[in-house]
Amino acid sequence: MFDIGEYEFLMYGFTEYATEHVKLKPSTFSRYKVILDDYFEKYIIDKIAKGDYAEIFNIDRLSLIKRKSNNVRPSLLQFLEFLRYESFIEQNVYYQFNNDIKSIFFAEEQVENNEDEIDFLTPNDIRTLFSGRLVFKYDYEEALIPLVCSLTFFNMFKQEDVVKLLLSDIDFEKKRIRNVRRLEANSDLVEWLSLNDITFEYLTDYLKYRNKQGYSGDILLIMENSTLDNGKINRLFSCFDRVANKGLFRGKKIYQELLRRSMMFHILHSTDGRGIYKILLEQDITKPFEYAFNEYISIMRAENKSIVSANYNIEDILPNKKPDTLLRNQYSERNDVNEQDIHDFDMNNERNLEQNKVSIQRMVRDSKIARQLKISYNNECQLCGYKLRKSNGEFTSEAHHLQPYNKLHRGDDISHNIIVLCPNCHTQFDDLYFAINPETEEVHCIFEAEDEYHLSKLKMNEGHILGKKYLQYTWNLFERNKEINFI
Repeated sequence: MFDIGEYEFLMYGFTEYATEHVKLKPSTFSRYKVILDDYFEKYIIDKIAKGDYAEIFNIDRLSLIKRKSNNVRPSLLQFLEFLRYESFIEQNVYYQFNNDIKSIFFAEEQVENNEDEIDFLTPNDIRTLFSGRLVFKYDYEEALIPLVCSLTFFNMFKQEDVVKLLLSDIDFEKKRIRNVRRLEANSDLVEWLSLNDITFEYLTDYLKYRNKQGYSGDILLIMENSTLDNGKINRLFSCFDRVANKGLFRGKKIYQELLRRSMMFHILHSTDGRGIYKILLEQDITKPFEYAFNEYISIMRAENKSIVSANYNIEDILPNKKPDTLLRNQYSERNDVNEQDIHDFDMNNERNLEQNKVSIQRMVRDSKIARQLKISYNNECQLCGYKLRKSNGEFTSEAHHLQPYNKLHRGDDISHNIIVLCPNCHTQFDDLYFAINPETEEVHCIFEAEDEYHLSKLKMNEGHILGKKYLQYTWNLFERNKEINFI
C-alpha cells in the first residue's frame, strides 16, 4: 500500500522542485503543502496501491476534496507537474489529469492580492547575488555593486544610509561598521554592526578602486571620483536589467528594498522568529520589516493551521526569576567558596587563612599554577590588556577558571582551564556576561555588538592552550543565560 514513507519521499522531491526549480515563494509553498498533506492523509495514504501515482488524480477521489481555498487547484497542478517532471507519470495521461483538476476546481482560480505582490529573494537568488556571477561593464560597477548589495542585505542599510557612510565609520581592526541609523532620537539602537567575511572582502576590493580615484574626502562610497547619491545608486542597480544578469534571477527586478526585506524575512524564518530581537536592535520598524514579518507569519499560519494551540501556564507568562539568579550564582567562582572549601584547594597558601571574606574568595584560586600563569602574562588582562596597580606599586591580576574550580562544578586547576583577567573582566566572566566560543575561541558578549570586545580573541601566550571541554562547559551555561534573559 501507498504509505507515509512513500509520501514523505515524494514531498522531499517536491520541496526541492518547487523551491529550487519553480522558485515558489516560501509562503506559497507552505500553503500548497498544507493542502497536499490534508488530501494525502485523508484519501491517499493506505488507500491506494504503492507506486500507483495515477490513482492520486482519480477524478472521483479528487472530488472528495471539500476544502474551500484559492490554493487547491494550483497546489494539485504543481504537484502533477512535479510528477511529470520526474517521469513518475506518463506524458499521455498528464494532460488528462490536468484537465480533470481544472474541471473540478474551475472556480478556484488563484487570485493575486497586494500581499502576494510583495516579493522576496529565494535562498538561490541570494547565493547567486554573492556568487561572483554578475556581469559588469565598468570598473565602478565591479567595485561598487557587490559592496552596496552586501551592505544593503547583510547590514540592512537603506539607500540613504549607504550614501552617508563615511570612511571613519569603518573599524577595520575589529571588522565592524557604525550603525548610521543610530541617532540621538533613537539612541537605543546598537552603535556598531559586525562585517561578515563577504562584506569585508568586497570592502577591501572597493578600497583599491577608491584609492585609484585619488579621492581625498571622508565619504566612503564614490563613483568616478565623486560622491555616491541616490541617482547614481539607481544607475548602478540598472545593471540587473541587462539580459545576462536578468536571466540569473529569472527576470526578477533587483533593488535595495527587496534586499533589505529579504534579509529580515530570512532572519525571522531561520530563527523561528527570535531574530526579531536582532532586527530591532539595529533599526526602527519600517515597511520592509512589516512586509517581512507578514510573510513570516503567513508561513507560520499555513504550517500550523491544524495544530492545537497549547494554553499557557502562569509560569510561562510570569516566569520566576530564580533560575536567572541561580544560574549566575551557581556559575560564579566567588559565590561558591567558603572557608571550609579551602582544604580542597591550595593547602600551602598561608594567605588562605585570612578571615577576610574577599581575600579568601580570591586567594582560594591563587594556586601555584594560577600564580605562574599570571606571571607569564605580566599581570596583564588577556581580554582588555589592562594592568591593575596596587598601592605598593605592584601589579595584580586574577585567575579565572573557565569551568569553576569548586565543589559544584568540579573544574580542574590546570592552565587549560585558566585565563588571566583584570578584576572587572573577571567579574563579567563570572556573571556570564562574556563566554568564549569553543569552536572559534572568540569572546562573545551577551549583548553582542553593544560591547567592544564582542567577537574579539584573548591574547594567548605561546604554549597556553585552552581546553575545549572547559570552553564548552561555560558556553552551554552562557547560551542558557541568554535564553533566560532575552527569549
